[in-house]
Amino acid sequence: MGRSSASAEVVERILAVVNDEIVTEQDLDIVMAPIVAQYRTMYAGKEYEEKVKEAREEFLKKVIDDKLILGEAKRKQVIVKDPEVDEMMADVRNKFPSREAFLKTIEDQGLTEKKLWNRFHDQLMTQKLVSYEVKSKVSVSPGEVNEYYKSHTREFVQGDRVRLQHILIRTSARTEEEAKTLAEDILSQLRSGKPFEELAKANSEGAEASEGGEMGWVEKGQLMGEIDEKIFALEKDQLAGPIQSSLGTHIFKVVERDQFSVKPISEVRNRIQDILFKEKLRERLESWMGSLKKNAYISIR
Repeated sequence: MGRSSASAEVVERILAVVNDEIVTEQDLDIVMAPIVAQYRTMYAGKEYEEKVKEAREEFLKKVIDDKLILGEAKRKQVIVKDPEVDEMMADVRNKFPSREAFLKTIEDQGLTEKKLWNRFHDQLMTQKLVSYEVKSKVSVSPGEVNEYYKSHTREFVQGDRVRLQHILIRTSARTEEEAKTLAEDILSQLRSGKPFEELAKANSEGAEASEGGEMGWVEKGQLMGEIDEKIFALEKDQLAGPIQSSLGTHIFKVVERDQFSVKPISEVRNRIQDILFKEKLRERLESWMGSLKKNAYISIR
C-alpha cells in the first residue's frame, strides 16, 4: 500500500503552476514519451541522462504554454462537443490490435480512459482557440507573394536541366559485348525513326521501361560523372550511347532542354504562400503567447 501511494505521489508531483492550471510530472512524462524512447536507442549512460535533461527543460516550456492556452480557452468558454472527443478516442483505439492492448498502453502511462478523454477534450479546446486567435487571423496576399518572388530570386534559380528518356541493357544477364551489340542495334533503329517509347518498352531493363523510358527532368550534376558530361553536351532530340556503367549499357535521348534560368512564379507560387503563411503564423503565435504570458502567473517549482 505504501509503495502504491508513493508512486501515485510521484506521478502527480506538481512541476509548475500556470494561473489556475497545474503542470504535473505525468503531464511532462506523457509528452516526452516518444523522445525518451528515441533517445534510448541513440544514447547510453551519462549522455542519455544529459540529453533527457535538456529535453525535459524544453518540453516543460511547451507544457506550460499548453496550460496557458488551455486556461485562456476555459476563460473564453471554448465549446468542445462530446462526439468530437469520442472521435479522437476512437481514432486512437483503432490503432491498437485489441481493446486490452489499448488499455495496457494507457495504464503504463498512468492513465485511465476517462483521464485520456479529458486530455483530448483539453487538446481540442486549445486547438480551437489557437485556430481562432492565430490561424484565422493570418493571410497571404498575391502582392506579398509577388514581392517575395522578386526579392528572393536566388531561391528559385534552376541550372541546366534536361528531360530524358532512357534504355538500360543490364550486363548481369549477358556479357558487356552482348549488351553493347544490342544497344547498337537499338540505336540504329532509333536513328531510322522507330519511336523511343516502343523500343524502351520492348528492350529496356531500367525502372522506367513500362513508361517508355521516361525519366523526367534531370539537373546537371545529378547523374554519374561520365553520363552527366555526355548528356549535357547534347541538344534537344539528340541521342547518347552506348554508355557503360556498373549497371550495364545505357542509351539516352534528350527530349527537352532548359538552360540556366529562374523558375516562373506559376511554378513556385504555392511554395511561397506556404513559406509566408508559416512565417506569419509563427510571428502571430509568438505575439499572442507573449500577451498571454504578460498577464499570467507562472511558477516553476
